[in-house]
Amino acid sequence: MNFTADHVWALSIRADRINCGYFKQDEGHWNDERDEWIVTKTANKTMVKQWLREGSAEPTPAEVLKGQECRAYFKGFVMKELSGKINDFERMAMKVSAKDHFGGKDMLEFAIISCLPQAMRKDKDRVDMSREVFGSTQLAGQVGDKVQGEVTVLKCHYSSNYDKHRVTAQLGDSFIDFWYSKECLVGDTMTIKGKIKTQRADKTTQLNYVKRS
Repeated sequence: MNFTADHVWALSIRADRINCGYFKQDEGHWNDERDEWIVTKTANKTMVKQWLREGSAEPTPAEVLKGQECRAYFKGFVMKELSGKINDFERMAMKVSAKDHFGGKDMLEFAIISCLPQAMRKDKDRVDMSREVFGSTQLAGQVGDKVQGEVTVLKCHYSSNYDKHRVTAQLGDSFIDFWYSKECLVGDTMTIKGKIKTQRADKTTQLNYVKRS
């Protein structure tokens, strides 16, 4: 079997669209009545590999175009490589983006490419936020000072290590982050009170003892 880069990257775009993002493993639930495991979300890499193996999916022109855009994005990481600011995942993505053809044994490459549409979105979001933070104003106050106000949630990530949610939010013209016991939806607003834990050089501020008020 031989596949062009356009074909493989386009199918990764299709899997990403079907799953509304990236799933590393199949997800589902046990059905007691049927006494079987019901898969509700098939892992992106599984879909891509199956489509390639069976030849059962022909990419649309729109999928090919989006796949090319995604591939070009990671090809552009060569500048990070030259500057020494690239991490292992980014280096791996850059290397796979340089391949023009794939064979049936390139299972690892298929798995990597299947996660890259979402990785690109996250990286773009990170870069956009970094630009916003750069133009923001450091939250006024010293370590230990009390803070209270209405914040808008920008990101919320659950950490199994701490059994808490890491929340990034905007308070006025300033960017803050803190640990919180409950999940917060992106875009939601809430009034909080807490204390300044760290004033960072990048203009972000970490709070602790955060509660809704």
